Amino acid sequence: MTALEQVPTTRVVMPVDAPRPSAPEEPVIFRFPAPDDPPPGSARMFAVAVYGAGLGLCGVAVGLYAVLAVVSGAPVWYLPALAALTLLSVALAVAAFLAIHQRALPWMLLLAAAPPMAANLYLAVSY
Repeated sequence: MTALEQVPTTRVVMPVDAPRPSAPEEPVIFRFPAPDDPPPGSARMFAVAVYGAGLGLCGVAVGLYAVLAVVSGAPVWYLPALAALTLLSVALAVAAFLAIHQRALPWMLLLAAAPPMAANLYLAVSY
């Protein structure tokens, strides 16, 4: 058989009216927006993005300071503590973006992301 010859295939056609199993509709809180979802308001998206950017810039500053601290001989616990706090803060910020269609949940998640970043900043500055 060469590449130009047709390979016999079997085609299965389902009837149009075939019943489809349907799962009960449960509200999903953390999800990527579907194509038929209405877009979030521009002001809401901008505010969440600015808050997230502020957290990100604070994280970058802490990370740069941590690199200098590790090079100068930081204790063993220092870098894992900073990494854990950063990951917690980032996870909460990501969850806020995934819940952008909810009313108050993104703001609660962003507010919850601030204390781990503040602890990061305190650890970086106090060492």
